[in-house]
Amino acid sequence: MNCTSPYDALARIYDLQHSSFLDDVPMYLRLAREAAPAASILEIGCGSGRVMLPLVEAGFRVVGVDESAEMLRIAERRLCASAHIPAERWSLIHTDARALSLAEPGFNMAIIALNTFLHNLTRDDQLATLRAARRHLSADGLLVVDLPPNDEMAYQPDDGAFQLEATLIDPHAGTEIHKFVASRIFWAIQEQELVYRIEERRAGEAAFTEQLVTFRLRHVFKHEMELLLLQSGFAEPTWYGNYDLSPYGEGSPRMIAAARAI
Repeated sequence: MNCTSPYDALARIYDLQHSSFLDDVPMYLRLAREAAPAASILEIGCGSGRVMLPLVEAGFRVVGVDESAEMLRIAERRLCASAHIPAERWSLIHTDARALSLAEPGFNMAIIALNTFLHNLTRDDQLATLRAARRHLSADGLLVVDLPPNDEMAYQPDDGAFQLEATLIDPHAGTEIHKFVASRIFWAIQEQELVYRIEERRAGEAAFTEQLVTFRLRHVFKHEMELLLLQSGFAEPTWYGNYDLSPYGEGSPRMIAAARAI
């Protein structure tokens, strides 16, 4: 199966920018403990292991799946660097989640974190991903999908102009990185196109390297997501509006679905 991903080109940049974002980790730890004292967890789109590492360190068995080989290489380095984690507590799978078929069914919980679900661009993609999660959950297992709120698209730039998103330092390469993003919104199909321009230079040098990477995201609304979950073998979800598990409502910064397998 061909599992190349745009994230292969951006993996190092993504990890530099997001590795310190841990706002959602306490929520996953809480839900995992409620699911089972020694819960087994499937993370779809585990990326560079940002969420996976603290779950494994807390004693849970976690299988991470991602279609980006570069992301998984970073995740493996991160997990191996934690000396007190036994190797049998985690594994990484390089595959397309839509066709996921593991010999390890019966997970207590599955996670699709931080907008990852938006990479499913068609209804068939969305259903295939959710049904793959359902196949690997135990009876009454919990799926948690972290989405942007219903009004997110209305606040996104729609002019295609590049704006500076982040300035990063890569201590290993000794470079400074400027990450620019240009956004366009396509309301009729609920899609957002993001073009990233990455400029990287060594300290004190004027010359820089540049790369462009383009993504498409398919935004999903609350009632639409409910129907997708119901069609994929889940009960009607509970909706949370933030990582403290407060209810979803007007002005909520996140839209988090927690649905039980039936």
